[in-house]
Amino acid sequence: MADVSDYTSGKILDDVKLTNYSINLAKIPVLGLLIRKKLLKRIIKFEPLVINIEVAASFIQDCEDCAVGERVCRAINTCSEFTESIFLDELADGMTRVGKGEYIEKSEAIRILKKYPKNPLILAKVSNKYMEICRSAPEDCIFFKMERCKIKCLK
Repeated sequence: MADVSDYTSGKILDDVKLTNYSINLAKIPVLGLLIRKKLLKRIIKFEPLVINIEVAASFIQDCEDCAVGERVCRAINTCSEFTESIFLDELADGMTRVGKGEYIEKSEAIRILKKYPKNPLILAKVSNKYMEICRSAPEDCIFFKMERCKIKCLK
């Protein structure tokens, strides 16, 4: 399970890079089945959900703190479409502390997510709590890449 320290230290980037590389190997016959099972076991801990703006707004309204920052997958795919992630509570505090996020008002967080209506919203657990809301870019999103490889991880 990824936790806040994985995000603040940048370890999550290494994990996403490894997962991205492993997805390509998941296409290999026989070996690919084993790789897909291992990938699913790692990624399912995030319990990623595809949500709508109303659900996102509810999570934002219920949090103590929120921050905005670049989505994790974009740091690896710098040519991908720019959208932003909203970090909640301890993740917001951690990302702001290390300069990877900026505190914002709840209304501003909702407004930011509304800027990209064609991009799906993904809610993910960090430290076993839903604390990341990402306006994903499906072409580059690790969750959507897994789905395209027949690794069902999104609910």
